[in-house]
Amino acid sequence: MSRGFTLIELLVVLAIIIIVTGVVSFNINSERQNSALFRSAQNLSLNLRQSQNYALSSKIFGSGGVPCGWGIHFNGVDSTSYIIFADLALSQDCSDRDFVRAASGSEDFETVNFESGIKISVLSNNLSDVVFTTPDPIVTFTPVQSLSSITLINNNFVTRVININKTGFISSP
Repeated sequence: MSRGFTLIELLVVLAIIIIVTGVVSFNINSERQNSALFRSAQNLSLNLRQSQNYALSSKIFGSGGVPCGWGIHFNGVDSTSYIIFADLALSQDCSDRDFVRAASGSEDFETVNFESGIKISVLSNNLSDVVFTTPDPIVTFTPVQSLSSITLINNNFVTRVININKTGFISSP
């Protein structure tokens, strides 16, 4: 009687190790994508709240003084970034404000990129801008709507939704 393993036994053990390694590495990649999606959705929620706080605290924008509001601009579906901007107006009383980001980029404060593999999949009613008005905590959506939602998606087609209502409530994913 000889001691040791047969070639068949070694191949079976090797096949089991390869299968387990494949399953674990697939799950790790999937979990990384899900974590990146969660972090990106949390960051978007925080940036929306930060814009709201900028508006309520009358944060100064550049050398132009206090803007009429602060907002977030979305570049559409499949976009991998968004822009935080100051809503400026020519008149001191903000009567001529437009509630949208200037196409020239003159109102841009910061461009925020999602993590790799994350993009916007749905913007309710083609949402382009969310503006928080000062001093009242009123939210204006472009185009006009009473509730807006932004859906983010990762490469594994998992989604997270952030909702914002007219009173400024922002849901966290």
